[in-house]
Amino acid sequence: MKCPDCQEDLTQVPTSHGPGLDVCSSGHGLWLDVGEVNFFVEDYTSLKRAIGNTGGVAVTTETLCPRCGTHMESATVAHTSFLSCDSCRGWWLPHGSLTRLNETYQGAAVPIEVGETELYAQAAARHHTRNNTGHQPGLKTPHSHAQGLWFWVLFFGLALGIGGIIFAAGIDKTLRTTLWSRTPDHPFLYLAAGTLGGFWLFAEGWLLLQRKHLIESIPTSTIRSLALGLVEISGQAQPEKQVLSSPFRGVPCVFYTYAVEERVGSGKHIRWETITKGTSEQPFFVSDTTGRVLVAPLHAELILQDECIVRNDWLEALPPTTIDGLNRLGISTERWLGNKTLRCRESFILPDAQVYVLGTAQERLGATERVENAARLYIGSNRGHEFIISDRSEKDLRSHLRWHMWAYGAGGLALTALCLIVFVKYYLRTIS
Repeated sequence: MKCPDCQEDLTQVPTSHGPGLDVCSSGHGLWLDVGEVNFFVEDYTSLKRAIGNTGGVAVTTETLCPRCGTHMESATVAHTSFLSCDSCRGWWLPHGSLTRLNETYQGAAVPIEVGETELYAQAAARHHTRNNTGHQPGLKTPHSHAQGLWFWVLFFGLALGIGGIIFAAGIDKTLRTTLWSRTPDHPFLYLAAGTLGGFWLFAEGWLLLQRKHLIESIPTSTIRSLALGLVEISGQAQPEKQVLSSPFRGVPCVFYTYAVEERVGSGKHIRWETITKGTSEQPFFVSDTTGRVLVAPLHAELILQDECIVRNDWLEALPPTTIDGLNRLGISTERWLGNKTLRCRESFILPDAQVYVLGTAQERLGATERVENAARLYIGSNRGHEFIISDRSEKDLRSHLRWHMWAYGAGGLALTALCLIVFVKYYLRTIS
């Protein structure tokens, strides 16, 4: 984009309040894309209300929009003039306009301090560096990026090739110098299953490590500063409409998950078989000091602390509330001879409980660009991104994942090594 006044390329300057700003290095002004005024004016709701009043009468000008090239409109609000584009909804603020707007519309929960002088100084410095070096400071050129990519491709390719040669040589030597000392039997199948199970546990530990790194790499956003894409928020859970009741104990909540298991078999072959499981599908709000946003919990990975288990046996029957919940799910507690032995699990998020959400911020259907971000967006699942809902704090969640990661990883390696040692000792012998 180019500055409407001097036609020089605008320079993007990072900020601490949200997205980077496109700033004229000569100090003529700065550009705000649609929705970005929310990040840089404290009481942007009052500002938008003022624009809709008589003080915000717009006049078409000859100045072209740096984003889409259409003619922009001039408006004056609180003795501050700026240009807006009716097509892409962006704003061009001349030098000093952002400061005056922020001084006029104050009083929000989260104070915002915008130093325009520093913004223009950074833009001038970045523009000077770009002209001298040919690229933005701190960014790799395509050539250097390609060089780094080829280095790692060659490095890992060479390491994989050497590892494959060593592994093939070891297998060949083992086959040449060993014989079966006994034929495969049932214990052999158990050892093979244990080896594969160990690899699976190690893989699960690796996935948990990646999830922990993802959580650590994404900064927690305030709800007011949400942007489209993968986001992380923390706040209090609130119902969207009415408070729900957990299916088996009737606990008031904003979200619940449940599972019903039946004990089947007899003797050594007793096992618990899942009959049904599910979650509540009603969205709920998460609020912090800057606003609230809707969370659609469908397809989320749930990491909840408390799990209530209700079961019956020959000494104790299921409570009436649990029986009512099973009936609503269409599950009978009786069989042709006696009663079923059932185990009912449920976890829930209570109203006003602190929750952590990692998911994809998406636009609601029918939402307009002029409304606040929290009302325009919701957080839900995306096939390409993680979606986690937890009633733990981020610190507790990272600790939870770390312990499970070590348990799965170390346990998987130990199980695999033990099975291989037993296999070599009892099923193979070395040729003398």
